[in-house]
Amino acid sequence: MATDLTITPPDGYCKVEHARWTWADPGCGHCRGTGLLWTPVWDRRINPYTPLHEEDNDCGCVWSPAPEVLEELCARYQSWGNAERARDAWEGIARAVGPREPGLRYRCGYWGTGYTVVSIDYDFHDDDPASPSWQMTVLWDDGRRTTHCTPWDSSRDSIQDSCDRPPAQHPGPAPVPPELLSTSPAPAGLRSLSSLLASLLRLRR
Repeated sequence: MATDLTITPPDGYCKVEHARWTWADPGCGHCRGTGLLWTPVWDRRINPYTPLHEEDNDCGCVWSPAPEVLEELCARYQSWGNAERARDAWEGIARAVGPREPGLRYRCGYWGTGYTVVSIDYDFHDDDPASPSWQMTVLWDDGRRTTHCTPWDSSRDSIQDSCDRPPAQHPGPAPVPPELLSTSPAPAGLRSLSSLLASLLRLRR
């Protein structure tokens, strides 16, 4: 018998952000509908009044479908070519790539230097259209070229204007054409042609 995948959350419940198939009570006095309870962990040796860090736990108001429904939903979500999983994956890639585009210049806050995006390439794990991956090839200001998939960090990375690009180095004097480097006399054919042109010019006068 097929599992009934109809999901009917309790009346008034809202979807919990960043949690699949999870709902919470917006009127909950503990989590206020977020579905999370923050438990402070104190370290009084550092500061007796400020939490060192916090750990999240599910609130008691959180509601999810029955385990057998969740199992079937997860199996379908992980299936080849699942549209919902593909959408989630591409949204994640879009956040990771950020504003970067090939040909434009950016500043890496972590390394404190600039780079130009050469290309952004995409692929699929096991040819599954719901499992895309990406990588980016960049040219650093010092001339190095690397390929990576480091996500964009808006808190420290930035877009650079083209005028911020380091000045180009002069390539040096142009090479001398080979024919000007030759010290041998002109071939006989060229000497004959020169004589013919000189004769024609004299006749026109």
